[in-house]
Amino acid sequence: MSDINKKRGTKLQDGKLHEADHIEFSRRRFIKSFGLAGGLGFVIGGLPISASALTRWSMPPILEKSERILIMIRLKGGNDGLHTIIPLDQLSAYHNARPDLGYQDNQMINLNDKIAMSPHLSKLKPLWDNGMMKVVLGAGYPEQNLSHFRSTDIWSSASDSDTLVKSGWVGRYIEEIYPDYVENTPIDPPAIQIGGGSSLLLTGENIDKVGFETFSADQIEEFAASGNVHSLDDIPDCSYGDQLKYVRILTNSTYKFIDTIKTAYENGPDSTLDYADRSFPQSMKIISKLIKGGLKTKIYIVELDGFDTHSTQIEDHEYLMNILGDTMANFMKEFEGTAHEENILAITFSEFGRRVEQNEGPGTDHGAASVMLAFGKSLEGNGTIGEHPSLTDVDDDGNMQFNVDFRKVYASLFTEWLCLDDPISDKILLKDFGDPLPFGFNCQEVSAVNEKPKSGFAHNASYGMGDVFINYTIPKDTMVMVELLSLSGQSIMLDRPMNKKAGTYSIPVKQQSRKLMPGAYIYRIRITGGEFTGKIVLN
Repeated sequence: MSDINKKRGTKLQDGKLHEADHIEFSRRRFIKSFGLAGGLGFVIGGLPISASALTRWSMPPILEKSERILIMIRLKGGNDGLHTIIPLDQLSAYHNARPDLGYQDNQMINLNDKIAMSPHLSKLKPLWDNGMMKVVLGAGYPEQNLSHFRSTDIWSSASDSDTLVKSGWVGRYIEEIYPDYVENTPIDPPAIQIGGGSSLLLTGENIDKVGFETFSADQIEEFAASGNVHSLDDIPDCSYGDQLKYVRILTNSTYKFIDTIKTAYENGPDSTLDYADRSFPQSMKIISKLIKGGLKTKIYIVELDGFDTHSTQIEDHEYLMNILGDTMANFMKEFEGTAHEENILAITFSEFGRRVEQNEGPGTDHGAASVMLAFGKSLEGNGTIGEHPSLTDVDDDGNMQFNVDFRKVYASLFTEWLCLDDPISDKILLKDFGDPLPFGFNCQEVSAVNEKPKSGFAHNASYGMGDVFINYTIPKDTMVMVELLSLSGQSIMLDRPMNKKAGTYSIPVKQQSRKLMPGAYIYRIRITGGEFTGKIVLN
């Protein structure tokens, strides 16, 4: 295990080191929440919201036609997966490791012959029975880091544990699918984070931060009325001025989402269901209202805090499970019988799990593998993904071994739920994670006009020999058209529509279009059954 993962402060008895880890984690969140670059947070329904910026005109048709929505629910603090889902074939080891903490056999809610569920998640049993819930067992990653903030960064960036990546997988998704988000603003924000400070999740490779927070309702009216909050008239004519203008344009463009979000919030019917007066339930209530009000946002990120259960776990985890179960039961009920029901998928994640053995708290210390819970009618039946880790074959620290890489879950969501082509998913997640997991949904029904091309198509941009090259590979004979788009929307044809043989092609952009001005451009490749975009910079 690398030194980056051998950090103390992960157990209750670590005392001040454990406390320092939390202070560092909180400090980082505080600092991040006050940056000025590329995003906006504001208050609606009493909760802070941050929004990401994209452009509608460059949106791939398959995403524009699809109504699918992904909701990522972070269980902040490190959820005890073994206190959430219990392996029925390891009950003896379970009770031996947790004589005070574990549930009695007659308390558990049996889901099938393999697993049982916490009795405090009873509201989820109807979702399971109706085929609207799946459980990912043993989710984690190699060389598990046990620091809250570092492991959160790993889950947010989708990096290896020994690699520091300063962008988030949602941010890279936004940049890859919508290359031009500065000068042109969409009607609807494609990703929204509700509650808490800004996250690495919404940070792109080329934008320092996509979202930040403010907590004043008066600012919403001010921003929506003026359109711009930062003047573009007093920009100095120099390289610093160019950078300042870029930041101001990006920030201003995000503020323009306020009208759309407010309109959706006002148009959405008020819920008749009883949500607890806590941050997470109210966040989910707001999301249901925004969806029903017509907002076309693709990804929502929310969190339920309090899972660092080193002590008093019996009471604390019971409370959190009740909140999670009640909220998700209400949320899924909001869409029963509506057109949205098939298009909503929610899934939980947490920075790590807990150790098998209880501590003296009684509670549990930072561990490794945990569970992820998925909810949605599109799951096409209940069930488990992966095998529950052994409770006795643990590492030197007493941690269960993971068996499902969380990034394989992300890859499955990208290719089978959000309908990205495999090479694009691989690029966003920094590597290929193989075949998708059997969640039950796919992209076959999402756009008869723009079917997802078969695996084998790939594209990228490369630089060398004084030129910029657009490279693409087609797996079979097909019609191909390649064009270049300036940030003002001007189209420059590079390859007119023509039938091409299967193979790899490369277009020298400068050589082919000698009058192009320096700057950023978007290239668009259209083939039979799909459309792909990327970005290049001409010097």
